[in-house]
Parts: sequence; structure tokens; C-alpha cells
Amino acid sequence: MSRKFLQKDSLSRRDFLRLSSTAAGVAFLAACAPAAPSGAPAADSGAAAPSGDEEVVVEAWAHWEQGLQWLQDSMDHYGFTEAHPNIKLNQVVAPFAEIHDKMLAACASGVGLPDIMRVEQGRAAAFFKGDDVCFVDMTDLIGDKMNDLVLGSAVDYWSWQGKIYGIGNEVNACSLAVRKSAFDEIGVETPFATWQDLKDAGVALKEANPDMYVTSFHDLSDGDFQIMLFAAGGLMFDSDGNFGGMNDQGKEILEYMRSMIHEDETAMIAPVTGDSTWSPPIYWEAFRQNQIATCMGAPWHNGKLGRDDKIGPGQEGEWFLQPLPSGFGDGIPTATHGGTSVSIPKGAAHPEEAWMIIDHTHLTEGVLEDAIQRGITPSYKPVLDAPELNEPYDYYDGQVLGQFYKELANQMPRIYQSPWAPEFHTAFQNIVITPVMQEGRSDYDAMFDELGPELERLKTL
Repeated sequence: MSRKFLQKDSLSRRDFLRLSSTAAGVAFLAACAPAAPSGAPAADSGAAAPSGDEEVVVEAWAHWEQGLQWLQDSMDHYGFTEAHPNIKLNQVVAPFAEIHDKMLAACASGVGLPDIMRVEQGRAAAFFKGDDVCFVDMTDLIGDKMNDLVLGSAVDYWSWQGKIYGIGNEVNACSLAVRKSAFDEIGVETPFATWQDLKDAGVALKEANPDMYVTSFHDLSDGDFQIMLFAAGGLMFDSDGNFGGMNDQGKEILEYMRSMIHEDETAMIAPVTGDSTWSPPIYWEAFRQNQIATCMGAPWHNGKLGRDDKIGPGQEGEWFLQPLPSGFGDGIPTATHGGTSVSIPKGAAHPEEAWMIIDHTHLTEGVLEDAIQRGITPSYKPVLDAPELNEPYDYYDGQVLGQFYKELANQMPRIYQSPWAPEFHTAFQNIVITPVMQEGRSDYDAMFDELGPELERLKTL
């Protein structure tokens, strides 16, 4: 696709104000959060549109540099800057915890709000506590383009009570990366159709190669459980934000992981260290040392294992991606995991221009800029056939990842967010996940009996 800005897809200031208003008036005049002081300033959304020559500086906050730089590069490379030379992007980057805390503080006070916030899905819940959400509802702004999005990844993490407060640009369709060579050597057929097939392959692999595990499961994160729960058609949180994994389906998944670690001894606990509980360097080193033969996750995790920050050189042509196996619940071949939004605070000084940038970078071919830079698969479906996304990947023996992820995207399950998500995740990890993985506990009813009251207590804080 050529890099040009699709002018017809932009919203005018008049359209933005019309879509963002309510019966009581323009939404930007609302207070940002219940804790905001009564005198907190609000944006004057009724101001006259700036002339084409008047410079407008849109301020954006994020927790990593590339997360904002690709927006600027998309504007430059796909014609936005040429069409709107007066709109500039001011990038503000700070460490993960610091920038999200700064966002929450700005929302609570109504002071110093940027025009765009990039909110990581794990921190989105904190903005949904209370009666008034800090962000603009984007439902009407997205409009008919809703049909062009993979909604399970693009909007669900940043939605609450039927309103959409952010857009993510990554499909994040989970799959299973398989080191085919390890199974070819022992005569085990791949891909794995069911989770039981993977379990059986682990036994065969252990007999042939005692130092290699068929997979790994995390003991300090519930990410593996969540992926498998979504793929089973379950919900981590229901529509009211309540925890959804405390049931027979959850027990079945927990027992599968526990038995592979503690009975079959075919799965290992994922090696992590310190506060990095998902995939620090020590995690990838286990793959380099031929200790783990499969890797489950989203494209940002296992999509390109040949990268230097993943497994890296040495196993070219030995891996491939397959859909998640079936065998639990609905047997959906994928799930969503992770992502970061672009969201507009209600008190933003330049909400119209912020939306123009978001529309361009997330709802036109301008989203390809991030795909080119990071290798992500966009959540905007009209670009999924772009040549940039469909080049063979040598590390996966020439597999065309764009086509693979497009097929998964069409089957992406929908999910719900919860205002208590971080607290619920922590409680579930401490009371259930860690004891199951580390100690081999299988008294699930007892653990759930302990978890239930704790979840209710957390909702009252």
C-alpha cells in the first residue's frame, strides 16, 4: 500500500463536537473523575476552530519511546503531516509505573491533562473506578469503522459498561509456537490438535530427551491461565467486572497445568526473575539451552522468536506457529493478551486534533507504520492483506505470519474489563496460581473458598 493520508476518513471539528456531545452539552465539559476538585479547569470545547496556519501542539504520554514515535512516523510517512502541517505531536515518555500514576493524578485533578494517553491494558481498570470515567467515549467517533476492527483486541480492554474509552492497534491473537524439529526427531506429529495431544507429546519428549520440557507455565502470573480460559470460551471478568475463572472450567485448566508440572514432569515453571514475571532474558535463555519446546502467547511474545530479544539466531527453520489446541470448552483457536490504547481525556486541550491523529494512525493504512517497526499485526482488518504483513518468515520455515494472524483475528473472542482487574489478578495469583504451580496444590474448592471473600473485600476498597 502507498503511504498516503486518507483525507475522507478524517473527522472535522464540527463532526467531533457533534458526536462527543450529550443532551446536557459537550462531554469535554464534564469533570474528569469523582475526586476532581470543583474548580478543576475544563477544556473550552466550544472554541472556534484554529485556522489552517495556526500551530496546534497535541501532547501525548506513553511508557516507551517507540510507542509515540511510530505515531509521528505514521503522520510523516502516510501523508498526515503534509495534509495538516499545523498539527504537531509533543511526545512525553516516562517509565511504566510513573507515567500511569501521572495519568491517574492528572485525571483526578483535572490539571495538566495531555491530549492523548497511551494506557496499557493492565492499568486500564484503575480509570474505571467511580461514577465518571476520565476518557472520551469513542463509540460514535469510531462509527462504522467498528466493523473494520478486531474488537476483542482493539477495544475490549478499554471498554466499560458499554462505552469504549480507547483503541489498541495490535491484534494480539494468541497462538502456540512449536519447535517442530524437536518433535520430528522423536516421530511425534505436529501441529497439536488438542491440549491432550500436547500433553502426550510431552511424555514422549521426556522419554527421548529428559532435559527438554514440552512447555512452561508461569507461577507468578495468571497470563497462561487467562489465555487458555479465553480460548475455552470463558471470561476472566464478566460484564459487571466480577471474576469469571472460579468454576469447573477454571479447575480443569488449573489441573491440566498442575499435572504436567508435578505428575508428568513434562512442563517446567517459566524461569523469571525479580519483578519481571513474564519473559525476562533468563526466560529466553531456557529456549536457547534447548529446555523448552513450545511457547504460548500473543504476537509480541512469540510472533517472531528469531529476534535478538527473544530466542535469537541458532534455531532458524525449526519453529512454526499453530492455532491454540482445542479440548477445553468452546475450543476457540486463539485468545487476546495485552495491548496499549490511545485514549483522549475529557479535559484535553485539543481533543479534535487528537482524534484526527488517532483516526489516522489506527483506522487507516497509517497503522502499518507500527507493523513495519515492531512486527505487530494491526487490529485494523482492511490492512491485513498488505504486502508488509505477508512476507515469509524464515525463522518459521517460511511461514506467512500475516495470513496466519488474519485467520485467527476472524475468530477472536470478545472479553470484558473490570475496575478491579489488577487487584483480582494479584489475589488469584497469590491464592491459587502460585500454590498450584509451586506446591502442586489441587484442592481447588478450598482455594476458591478463600479467594471468593477476598475478591468481595477488594471491591469495597
